[in-house]
Amino acid sequence: MYRWVHQTKNRYYQAHLLQDLFGEWTLVRVWGGLGSHQGAVRTTGVSSYADGLAQIQAIGKRRQQHGYLPVVDAYSTQNG
Repeated sequence: MYRWVHQTKNRYYQAHLLQDLFGEWTLVRVWGGLGSHQGAVRTTGVSSYADGLAQIQAIGKRRQQHGYLPVVDAYSTQNG
């Protein structure tokens, strides 16, 4: 899972890739307010794992341009 946080605006954005039982890849994006139950989820089918990673890299670039910082947690680094 990839996660970005904008501390000033108390916002977060995260993205991860899931593979379904048929081997298809899905990009799941979640965003909302820190400490809030409000937010949104969007799922998008991607053609491959590599395509999904490329989209996540583009998302990370856009998030950082808007003041979000990447968050690294122990789970992501261990299960990568």
